[in-house]
Amino acid sequence: MDQFAWSAPVAKLRAMLDALDSPAQPEELPRSGLTELKSALDELRLRAWGLLSAAHADDPHAFQERFRTHRGTEMCRALSTDLRTGRLSSRQPDLPLLGDAAGDLATAVKKATRKPAQRRGKGSP
Repeated sequence: MDQFAWSAPVAKLRAMLDALDSPAQPEELPRSGLTELKSALDELRLRAWGLLSAAHADDPHAFQERFRTHRGTEMCRALSTDLRTGRLSSRQPDLPLLGDAAGDLATAVKKATRKPAQRRGKGSP
């Protein structure tokens, strides 16, 4: 039996999508939050694809972890390239937040991948 009931969240999502079609004129569509909705839907789609792919893996949890880290690596490299080439404007107001998040991620990765210090036993120099 499924641990997650899909019918209620899918119905909510469909209702939200139907609401996007409700304005009589496109200019009546509220613009605030639309970018965030698109990003959330993109993330939902990618995670759902990862879950479906993981279902066929020998170790689904490890597959999902690899999927997320590979996707994160791709995003970081693409953003770095876009900044270096000017494809992404240096005047973009969220760049400082991106830099802070990237720094936090780099620190967390270093901490997570650091080898534990060897304990010295009796008689060790």
